[in-house]
Amino acid sequence: MKSLLKMLLSGIYAGLAIGLGSFGYILTRYLTNNTLLASCIFSIGLTIVCLSRFNLYTGKVGVFLDKRGKVIENLINLPIMLIGNTVGAFALGILCHFIFLNVADFQQLAVDVSIGKTSSTMVVAEGIFCGALVYVAVYAFNNFQNLAMKILGIITPITLVVYSGFQHCIANMFYFGMAFNWNIDMLWNILIVILTNSVGALIVSGLVHLSAIVSGQK
Repeated sequence: MKSLLKMLLSGIYAGLAIGLGSFGYILTRYLTNNTLLASCIFSIGLTIVCLSRFNLYTGKVGVFLDKRGKVIENLINLPIMLIGNTVGAFALGILCHFIFLNVADFQQLAVDVSIGKTSSTMVVAEGIFCGALVYVAVYAFNNFQNLAMKILGIITPITLVVYSGFQHCIANMFYFGMAFNWNIDMLWNILIVILTNSVGALIVSGLVHLSAIVSGQK
């Protein structure tokens, strides 16, 4: 029970970290109108998660294949992480909504971002590509030895994720929380993006394992 609670708390911290990166994205866009810079700032969230070893669902689902002997454990742990991530990101989004309640243009930007997420007709592809690139970022962090390369390995794919408009389920939870205009489209978006982020991560993870098997045979 204690280990599950610890995992939940770590998941909440991860959700807060991604929420912080998402807030940084909106704030930078608001202050500079520079989407590329804002996309780069967003990567702060995953950097904090990786450095602190917090449990982020989209960072962990891709390693499901690495622990095939712990399938039952993974099936329990991943939903707990996701619940924690949801609480952290959504709560921070709501908090930011009320803190900046009187900054109309800033609030409107959060609303515009959230509407862009729910109205996208490419949400499946956007979710899959995001999941794949998040896996690449976490894989780079875990496998590079040099700290600078670890950080660069996060910043590069995550900047691409955000700048390309790909959808990250936990970041979307922050945007929806801050927009504070909830509807059924947001719920459907979150469910679809959770699924597609998972698929994207597992596809790349599978390719990595396949490559290792082929290399081993040679």
